[in-house]
Formats: sequence, structure tokens, C-alpha cells
Amino acid sequence: MISAILLAGYNNKRTVEQYSRIVEGDYGEHYIEKGYKPLHEFSLHVDGKTVSKPLLQFTLEVLMEDPEVEDIVIVGHKGRIERRLGELLSHSKKPLIVLDQRDPIPEEAMKILNVDKKETPTHSVGGNLIKGYWASRAGEKHKPALFVASDSPFTSMDFINRFLENCRKVKGDPAIVMPAIYTNPTRDNLGRPPLLLVNDTDYDIPEGKDRQGRNGFRLSSVLYANPHNLDINMVNVMYSLRKALNPRIQMRIFRIGREVGYPGIYSRYFLKKNLSIKQCEAICTAFFKGSFVSIPMHDIKSTYDFDGTEREYLEISRMLDQQIPPPSIE
Repeated sequence: MISAILLAGYNNKRTVEQYSRIVEGDYGEHYIEKGYKPLHEFSLHVDGKTVSKPLLQFTLEVLMEDPEVEDIVIVGHKGRIERRLGELLSHSKKPLIVLDQRDPIPEEAMKILNVDKKETPTHSVGGNLIKGYWASRAGEKHKPALFVASDSPFTSMDFINRFLENCRKVKGDPAIVMPAIYTNPTRDNLGRPPLLLVNDTDYDIPEGKDRQGRNGFRLSSVLYANPHNLDINMVNVMYSLRKALNPRIQMRIFRIGREVGYPGIYSRYFLKKNLSIKQCEAICTAFFKGSFVSIPMHDIKSTYDFDGTEREYLEISRMLDQQIPPPSIE
């Protein structure tokens, strides 16, 4: 069994405005999210009735029902989460804690994990990850935990458990294991292009390739990691690079690759077009100073997250309405 850390953080108004300008300017998308994204409501039609659920609830219900999950820690806006989901939280049959993003990182965690306050502010993604982990049973035992984003309503129990089974097969004591969700080399239903990489692993990927022989990949909402085995201060840096199509981010990736001993990432990806999975693993291992392993997996729906754009909201709403929602906790 494993601890699950459900990350439901938020940014201040200024940061949201800056991010919306990037999304609209660099990606041509209309940004609509102005409130607390984890509680953004999505409507479903169930048995002829309209049911509304906040984004966070979809994943939370899966974790509450999954027998592989031993305990759950949610990190976000504690007051809002408890007001909106108090009844659901009260029915949890397993240990469940809600932490406030504004809470400080425990001093013990700061010392043991060598946290740099400048690189890892308490309210950041990295800060939330540390606080959630430290409050979990995995944190008590210095074991790996499952970190789950709260913005992907299609994260299923089947996908989580298949991923955990694959993690158990990884040799050694890795710092991070990440599912690399394979897809075709074109844009997905949300209009997002995949990361294109040469598959130089032993995994057989039953998807088409582009002209250069590369497969398409996207990130899912889950990650298996042991914060004791990596440089935790790199989490926020990596998170800031997730919008890799932004020219400014591309240059930062190029500089980081050079700094960790892997120059020419830009050339390998955009010009030579031969960057491979194992090369990316080596780069991330050097970056995090801990073993980084990726596992090609299928389940493209696990990559459909709500980032705050109108296109995503409409498409996710349509897909949610076409599938049977998970049963409610009783």
C-alpha cells in the first residue's frame, strides 16, 4: 500500500494574470479560470439529472476507493476544500488530512531534505509536495509516495494501479518514476501537441510515429517519488518548464541541459530530431541528482487536465458527460 499526496495548490492573482497572458499570447487560448481551480465545477448528466462536481472531487473519490492507497494528504486551500467537500471528507474510511498551502514547511523536513527557502517557498508546488509528504505515513517511514495532481478528472483507479505495479518492477531505489503516456504524434483532443521522442527502451509502443521515427508522449497527473532520494529544490524549476513551447522556456531548458552536462538539447529535439527516452532519463537524473525512470504506458485520458482554458473546459465537460461517473463514497 502507498500514501497519496493530492496536490491542490493555487497561485496569487498576479501570478494567474501573468500565466493567462502566456497562455493567450503564446498558445492562442482563451483563459477563463479566475478562481480556485481545484474547486472549478463541472456538470454531469446522471440518470436524467444534472450533477455538479468540483474538479478535485473526481480524483479524490478514486483515491478514497483505491485499496492500494493507504492514506491521503490533500494540500491546498484548506478552508475552501473543507467547506465544499466536508461531507465527502467525513466519509473517508482511511486516514485523510487536509493541509493549508500557507502552512510553513516543518523545520525537521527543511533540515533533513536540505530545503533552500529561496528555491522552495512554502506556498510553491515544491513546498506543497514536501508538506504533504511529511504529513503522510510514507513520510514517517521515509518511503516513496504517490503524488497526484488535482486537475485531471480522468485519473482512474485502473491507471493508478497499473502504474504502481510497474513501479514495483523498477530495480533499485529510484528517486522518481514517471509514466510517459504514449499517443500518436499529432495534437490531442484538447489541441495540445505531444513531446516527440525516439523510443530506445525495451517497451513496445503500439502507436504511429512521425517522419523521424519518434513517438508522441504526454505527462499524466501522477508521479511516484521519494523526496529523500533527490534534490527537492529542483521541483519548482522543473514545474516551471512544463510549457515547453514558450520560446523563453525553450532557452531555459537549453541552458539547464548545458549546466547538467547535456548540451545541445535544443538541437537534438528541434533540429536533429533524435532526442530519445533514455537521453531524457539521463538528463533528468543529472538535474534531480537522483535516479529518474520513465515508464511508457497507455491511457491518454489520464493526460487530460484542466489548465484553465475555455477549450479544455468545453472538451472535458463533453467527455465527462459521455462516461459513467465514479460511484459516490457512502
